[in-house]
Amino acid sequence: MAVQLSGRCACGDIRYECRDAPIVELICHCRDCQRASGSSSSPIMFVAADRFAFTSGEPAYYEVTGGSGRKIRRCFCRKCGSPLTAYWPENAALVLVQVGSLDDPSRFKPDQELWMSRADAWHPVLPETTKFEGAPSGAKERIGRYFAERAKV
Repeated sequence: MAVQLSGRCACGDIRYECRDAPIVELICHCRDCQRASGSSSSPIMFVAADRFAFTSGEPAYYEVTGGSGRKIRRCFCRKCGSPLTAYWPENAALVLVQVGSLDDPSRFKPDQELWMSRADAWHPVLPETTKFEGAPSGAKERIGRYFAERAKV
């Protein structure tokens, strides 16, 4: 299977690859993502964990409880501090890739923005995305379909 996505931290110490297309692409405006990204939101791609791998370097992790009440483990470079990925410990089948770490972030095509209730008023939103005041609907179904289709093969 060919590499679909690749990326790295700012200093280049950590590299990763993903051998499948993203399952979900979104922009999160929750307070935890704002803090983790150092910005008003966080553009994220959900990918299958078994198709994702760090190819060089050793990332560091920290775990927090997000606004949803779920624990999230965030991955970053211990040398330069760049945010790279995240995942929910209770759902290790998914990796959340920080779009800013991609070698080619232009391929990011979000179709939803979530936690609009926490979005900064001064930050513009994309007119073509579906907006959710909290957690998105439909993402769980899309993820379920993805893994169901893979199980058929």
